[in-house]
Amino acid sequence: MRLFRGLRKAGAALGLACACVACGAAPAPASPSPSPTIAAAPAAPAPSPTVAAAATPAVVPATSPAATAPAEPSIYLWPSYLPEGMQPAPQESRVSGESELGEGDIGFYLITLNGSGKKLAIGGGGLRDALPLTGDTRAITSGGRAGKLISNGEQREIVFEVPRGTLFVYSLGLSEDELLRVAGSLQPIDVRALRALAAPK
Repeated sequence: MRLFRGLRKAGAALGLACACVACGAAPAPASPSPSPTIAAAPAAPAPSPTVAAAATPAVVPATSPAATAPAEPSIYLWPSYLPEGMQPAPQESRVSGESELGEGDIGFYLITLNGSGKKLAIGGGGLRDALPLTGDTRAITSGGRAGKLISNGEQREIVFEVPRGTLFVYSLGLSEDELLRVAGSLQPIDVRALRALAAPK
């Protein structure tokens, strides 16, 4: 009889313990990881990144007559050399309009080109930052401009040191020599010509 009562007490205690565990708050699920960026891409070529969204700045409406004055020629640059077959992709490109200003109250642009499974993106002006690529980094000088070359597998990016705004050239699938040649050929260009490149065809 004592053994039976002991078993009943042990069973009741076990049931109470299980109930307490069941009513306890479940551990909070881990926060979802942020969406991958170009910087997190593997060394192997990945599907075309949406580079336009990665570097699009917060647009500031122009509020003074000075905002409509011609931009400094050095802000808008375009290469005189492009690898064969590279064509502008308007859906991945963006150029500030007449009444738009980016960071530092200057215009901005990001033109993406695609061809034969390769990608090239040229951006500058009032962009918040260059495209977020990490990897092996070394100092370079190209076209008389100092900057840094970041390499990660098939991806490469040159970020130049400029007095105002940002200037970078990103590539996927291009050799280092090709990228340096493109970057070294950057020349001033009228912003209206850049808008034509970014306009839907």
